[in-house]
Amino acid sequence: MNNKDLRKAFILLSVTFIFFSLAGGRVFALASDTANIEIELIGAYPGHFAEIEMRLRTPVEISGFQFTITLSNPQLFNFHTNSISVENVLMRVDTCTWHPDSLHDSTCFKDSLVPTPVRYCFIDTVGSLISGFERIDCRGETADTSSPSCKLVTAFGYAPYGHHIDPNYPNYSTLFKLGVDVFCIPDSLTDRNVSFYINPQGNSFLSDPQGHLVPFKYNFGTGNQFMTWYSTPGDANGDSTINIGDVTFMINYLYKKGSPPCIPETADCNGSCVPEIGDVTTLINYLFRHGPAPLPGCWYGK
Repeated sequence: MNNKDLRKAFILLSVTFIFFSLAGGRVFALASDTANIEIELIGAYPGHFAEIEMRLRTPVEISGFQFTITLSNPQLFNFHTNSISVENVLMRVDTCTWHPDSLHDSTCFKDSLVPTPVRYCFIDTVGSLISGFERIDCRGETADTSSPSCKLVTAFGYAPYGHHIDPNYPNYSTLFKLGVDVFCIPDSLTDRNVSFYINPQGNSFLSDPQGHLVPFKYNFGTGNQFMTWYSTPGDANGDSTINIGDVTFMINYLYKKGSPPCIPETADCNGSCVPEIGDVTTLINYLFRHGPAPLPGCWYGK
């Protein structure tokens, strides 16, 4: 090797050392080690609780993750809230500036650590790849406890004591499931799809047992959409079928102060625009006496 080649080798070695030092000694997985994330396509009937499934396919071991998930059409449902607690979350609170007249008031706070409501959202790990992780959590945004809804969630977990997700799965497998509460959506709303957004460059990541970041791709398309069903005339209890349960539901609502139907028009089986015993009769005749099918109703309330 001549002097010119030696100088090239020395420069390359020096650049590599400087880069490794600036990176804090952290090693990132190669592009060929890229994992894949998808959300299973599911549907749910308005007014019901449902689950969305986060799925993973990985060529390397995984022992930590964090995913921040936002919605394209958040007026159709909320992420399900398990509970709301008050914790010391550091948030910039500057009531002195907001209310300058009370600058010397004892209730004036500036850049204070204040108790802030935090939503804990539903996460299901039964039968999932992370069922053995030491720490798993799911939180929504901070907000007023009088409005317990999660429009955005951050799910995270880690296994620091040797447990990991095995890369020996050739297909997508369940990482976890998140609960959602579907709103009572009127049939007049034509855009009934919700897309889920995960930004691999933002507050979302995977890591291997050594703490190295693992690049991942989030696969868009039909797999990341949630679609709600349209209502069915006569389906008073909203279970997507017409049966004796709808008769019982209507009797409880009309005479026993039971819950109202999620989409009232579904319970107006005779098209009279008011809830009445005639709707129950129409259901019974249809179910047991070969009567006409329930009508697409109208409803002006009880």
